[in-house]
Amino acid sequence: MPCHEQNRSQEEVNAAHSLLSQAALLLDESRALSYAVAMALAQTPREELSREEIDGLCQLAYEVLNKLTKTQEVFQETRQKLRLS
Repeated sequence: MPCHEQNRSQEEVNAAHSLLSQAALLLDESRALSYAVAMALAQTPREELSREEIDGLCQLAYEVLNKLTKTQEVFQETRQKLRLS
């Protein structure tokens, strides 16, 4: 394999590794946020949740959804890059 092709291949591997690292971080953050929401809901009787607390839990759930969406995009981009190499 010519040197420039080998360099390109290594760059693609490095790019894929970087994208997968980003995805892993997003998944870790999503799991932590999901746990926080689940624990808050599990430990609090419904009648004790204020409107502000419900809004806060909804915001956390929305952040989880956004992180999972970004993670899915990263995985799709990585798959595309690996297919092209």
